[in-house]
Amino acid sequence: MPSTGRDNWRPFARGTAAHSTLTYHATSSCQFVELSAMKRLLQGAPVVSGPTNVESYREAVANGDLLTASHDGYLPRFGIVHRRVLMIAHDGARLDGEDTLSPTPGGRIKGAEQDYAVRFHLHPSVKASRLSDARGVMLVLPNRDVWTFEALDDKVDLEDSVFLAGNDGPRRTAQIVIRQDARQASSIRWSFVRSTTSVAATTARRNARREPELPL
Repeated sequence: MPSTGRDNWRPFARGTAAHSTLTYHATSSCQFVELSAMKRLLQGAPVVSGPTNVESYREAVANGDLLTASHDGYLPRFGIVHRRVLMIAHDGARLDGEDTLSPTPGGRIKGAEQDYAVRFHLHPSVKASRLSDARGVMLVLPNRDVWTFEALDDKVDLEDSVFLAGNDGPRRTAQIVIRQDARQASSIRWSFVRSTTSVAATTARRNARREPELPL
């Protein structure tokens, strides 16, 4: 949420694209009052449409904790439900996720445009470097901890973002973005993994793993 005195940023901060989640066809899952007269009358811009059915289920599994959540904010306009499954390891060193779009039973996806994006907004103090295979990002924290973000089957981009929660006002930062088309793939799988070695060792080990074997 923007700090006090940054009201011009609030409409952007409330949109789905400002959050670390899936955005369908560059559209927010919630719609807000837009008429200036209504905003003045209501002293704000309340939600006028959005998710009506939000579900979540948590369970303990052998490898960690599993959380499954879904919302139907895109159902009326696009005919889809967004589901996210998260599993975090017991030691907190790995987070696996999968975002899935699906129509309701017996329904179908509406519209010709079926593009969507999954975003992860980063704190300005995190240094992000896109990996050479374009399927991951290396993240270095201020304490020198190294994390690797990877998408199992998709290209990963690093794009500009804005950090709004600081007391000193908006700051430039970065976001991880994966773009896909629901006609080609209805789900995106990804992971954040903490490394136990240095930045250089992490990069070298990952490059070695990706290097193809040459014939003798």
